Amino acid sequence: MRNLLIYVHDYCSLCETMQAQLQPLVNARRIALRVIDLDEHPELQAQHAERVPVLTHDDGRLICYGRLDPEALDRALD
Repeated sequence: MRNLLIYVHDYCSLCETMQAQLQPLVNARRIALRVIDLDEHPELQAQHAERVPVLTHDDGRLICYGRLDPEALDRALD
């Protein structure tokens, strides 16, 4: 099982959209998706706040941000 992180803000429509788009993939491709709310982690805000939502590998390697990039996600999961 692969582990991915998504950094989000509350009340962020782009964040909600990316999470909704990822949900079917999580089930189909056996992905563990951990949601990190930047509002609860101020130490991470400087790193990610300007680009939310941010999707990364669990080791921090960027996959995409702003909008889901299906091609980048496919490359990351292959």
